[in-house]
Amino acid sequence: MSVVFSKERCMARITFQGQTYECSADEPLLEALNRKGCNLPYGCRAGVCQACMLKATRGTPPATAQVGLEKKLQKKNYFLSCLCRTDSDMEVALPDPADKYHASIVFEKEFLSPSVIRLRSSRPDGFTYQPGQFVNLLQPDLGLARSYSLASTGEDNFLEFHIRLIPGGRMSGWIADTVENGTFIFVSDAMGNCCYNTRYSDSPLLLAGTGTGLAPLYGILRDAIGHGHQKPVELLHGGLNSEGLYYRPELQQLAERHDCFTYRPCVLNGDAPAGGVQGAIDEQLQQLLKSGHDWRIFLCGDSDMVNTMRKLCLAHGIDESDIHTDAFG
Repeated sequence: MSVVFSKERCMARITFQGQTYECSADEPLLEALNRKGCNLPYGCRAGVCQACMLKATRGTPPATAQVGLEKKLQKKNYFLSCLCRTDSDMEVALPDPADKYHASIVFEKEFLSPSVIRLRSSRPDGFTYQPGQFVNLLQPDLGLARSYSLASTGEDNFLEFHIRLIPGGRMSGWIADTVENGTFIFVSDAMGNCCYNTRYSDSPLLLAGTGTGLAPLYGILRDAIGHGHQKPVELLHGGLNSEGLYYRPELQQLAERHDCFTYRPCVLNGDAPAGGVQGAIDEQLQQLLKSGHDWRIFLCGDSDMVNTMRKLCLAHGIDESDIHTDAFG
């Protein structure tokens, strides 16, 4: 990708994959190039997930577009296109997997429901993470990068992802239709701070998520249990209907083995499964918040619902620092 700006007009000339585009210095490079049909990968558009990372192969990206990147990547002229507003000419390219990503081999793909795939792949040598963090998966041939939370824990010798199938979604479609055992995927370093901490050992934990928001919560839950957490742990998993409540047997078995853990599935439509409740997850969360416990809270899944639940927690006097979130979409 290449960017060129005419300072008189405050425009940049951007070269990407052999084509040159004029882009306004007042608009993030990600938006400008995608509006012109470049189909750059992206996630949060806020400089957090790093899915929109590009490499300047000619010219120098602004320092403001490198905030949050590792020093080694900054030195190689990597930058976040969602943060990049520049008046300098640049040629840019998609990330080199050797610079940023770890190679991992898929060894298991299973449909957990009609709309959720569990993907397990080898854990790359030296790859470290905390359960609940997320990574970017890269498909370099298609120029795709998407963020997915880790459902595995440090005790697992593999990486586990829960992939929601999105109609027309290029990455989830590729995973559903093309990925098979033996396929190489490329995984970024782990990011995010929606994770269990041993300083929470004397506090009850309240975990709530919708859909594949269960992925990070499943990792956090097992991490807490693995660290010997004894205080109550409540998990609310919400779905539109019972079909969306995958992993029920695994969670029920965990609840049977650990007295501190309670699993509460809830559905918005239709009959609730055995042991579950019918109703919106935020309504169920509000009932638990009324208990007055000094909760440490983890909220994951759909961004609108995560925001709604976060506001509920704040309204019930939960300190901002005790609320951890991982919002999708």
